[in-house]
Amino acid sequence: MIYLDNAATTKMYDEALEAYMDVCKNHFANPSALHSFGMEAENLIKDTKKYIGKLISANEAEIFFTKSATESNNIAIKSFEGVALTSKIEHSSVFNSFKNSNFKEIRYISNDKYGFLNEDDLKDKLDNEVTFVSFIYVNNEIGTIQDIKKLSKIIKDFNKDIVIHIDATQALGKIHCDVNELGIDMMSFSAHKFHGPKQLGGLYIRKSIQGKIRPILDGGYQEVISSGTNNPPAIYACGIALKKQVESNEYKYIKGLNTYLRKLIEDKIMDTYIISPIESSSPYILDVAFANIKSEVLLHMLEEEKIYVSSGSACSKGDYSRILTALGIDKKYMDGAIRFSFSSEITRKDLDYTLKVLKSSIEMIRMVI
Repeated sequence: MIYLDNAATTKMYDEALEAYMDVCKNHFANPSALHSFGMEAENLIKDTKKYIGKLISANEAEIFFTKSATESNNIAIKSFEGVALTSKIEHSSVFNSFKNSNFKEIRYISNDKYGFLNEDDLKDKLDNEVTFVSFIYVNNEIGTIQDIKKLSKIIKDFNKDIVIHIDATQALGKIHCDVNELGIDMMSFSAHKFHGPKQLGGLYIRKSIQGKIRPILDGGYQEVISSGTNNPPAIYACGIALKKQVESNEYKYIKGLNTYLRKLIEDKIMDTYIISPIESSSPYILDVAFANIKSEVLLHMLEEEKIYVSSGSACSKGDYSRILTALGIDKKYMDGAIRFSFSSEITRKDLDYTLKVLKSSIEMIRMVI
């Protein structure tokens, strides 16, 4: 099997899985319980918060756990009103949250063909009514890395009270996420994107704005912003996975894989369009479009050879890509976009075989069109 769909989800590290099972077996008490057994479970949560806080230059009291990055994004967006700034290339959990939010107006910052936001348009759309901004840090479909530090400076220089939220789901553990250097107030993340368990998300909230946050689930408010019994096995495994991801030092290796496959495709397959930018792009993601191809057909042909890829975001399957539309992709490429996303388990030999199957599959599809 050649698994090239890591942006959709990653395989849990063995160490994270072992940690998860250990807590399930030996520290299964409710962490909200007042007895010592419950406090053992609570301490595992605190230790994880301490690690994440140190990693992103935050206090442990600014780290909260949720059911998913989707919930984190919803909490962030639905806590505010007034006028918001965002873009049309956000993840669906952000884009659709805004549609169902309390904002009286949502302004969309324009972007170029690689997904980089237009700074002049941002400046033009800032005024005294703007209260909240949300941008994706690493685009989940094409890998573009926004210059959050520069964008946040523009915003805070205009009005330091504007709350800035970023979706760092494809960023945490892979690129620099120091919240102070980035100049942000809130940051969402998800454990299953860095080889941790599914259904465990998180949200960094700067202490100064915590009083403004409105939970979207009512109950015991175990995480203050999110109700429901905490999940110590998943939280602890999240911390173990994140630590291993950070310490893996795999970035250079992953970048080599990305560059290698990009060149193979450019050299060996005609009429292709590399959507992911070369610079300021996550090496973990490579989005490529093939002219006159249905990506779903190509995806299943690769699947027959046990090569697993994605046709865009796994959260928008079956829909015409909103992100590619916002990039202004030529119509002849629009249906043929495939997202390859890497992990350290992939080798160049895997990519050689992927290219071979990819090339023959595309040729076959084009013959019958």
